[in-house]
Amino acid sequence: MKKFNFRLQPVLKYREHLENIAKQEYFQASMDVKSAEEQIKQMEQGYQITSDNVEQETRKGIPAQLFRQYNDYLEALENDIILKRKEHEQLQKVLAVKQQALTKKSVERKVIERLREKKKSEYVEEFMAEDQKRADDMTSLKTAREASGNAS
Repeated sequence: MKKFNFRLQPVLKYREHLENIAKQEYFQASMDVKSAEEQIKQMEQGYQITSDNVEQETRKGIPAQLFRQYNDYLEALENDIILKRKEHEQLQKVLAVKQQALTKKSVERKVIERLREKKKSEYVEEFMAEDQKRADDMTSLKTAREASGNAS
């Protein structure tokens, strides 16, 4: 049996390559989203700690200038958190686009793989049919020889 040769193998390899690139891009976008989530979490924790510290200091009594500095810092931190949340939303949109691209590339690769499997199956069936035909021909010839040998 000669080796099965799929004519579209280069196309399949190219689509696998494109799928791998899409996987890498999806993974990077996913890491960006997780990083933004972690930064938001850290910023919120920092805000909470600072807010608690300001509350404790004001109970003890602090100068107005220091209170104003704390307040300005907390407002800046709030603004940073808001900006980081907006960035997080954008990153999630990018992640969704990358997910769709990955799904598309995966489907395109699977289409060619299914075609390859179908062609390989057809090739094997064709080979088996030819092999069976040869075996039948050999049996027919053997039977014909035996019949002609018995007739003599």
